[in-house]
Amino acid sequence: MGFTLWELMAVLCLMGVLLGAAVPHFYSSSNFVRSEADLANREEIEGAVQLYRIDIGTFPVSVSDLVNLPDNIKGWRGPYLPEIPVNPFDPKVDYQIDKLGQVVTISNW
Repeated sequence: MGFTLWELMAVLCLMGVLLGAAVPHFYSSSNFVRSEADLANREEIEGAVQLYRIDIGTFPVSVSDLVNLPDNIKGWRGPYLPEIPVNPFDPKVDYQIDKLGQVVTISNW
């Protein structure tokens, strides 16, 4: 026994409808995960910035100062971060630290 062309078309149409309903749900989930990862990265960097400020007395110039010993700095007890976090939305966009110790994103383009 075999399937008729109409039966196969009906099954394919139903699969298309089910996939069409499921794909947007997975896409929004991935954006939520990226947002949460970005927030976690920012909080980790800002916590390390505060530890740096306690040891040195000023905010670091860049995020790399939290990982590697900057030149002409005394009192550095780092590394304050094991590695520089990567932006989950775009790896070409770096995290930077403003004058108040808050994290901002700057594009490398």
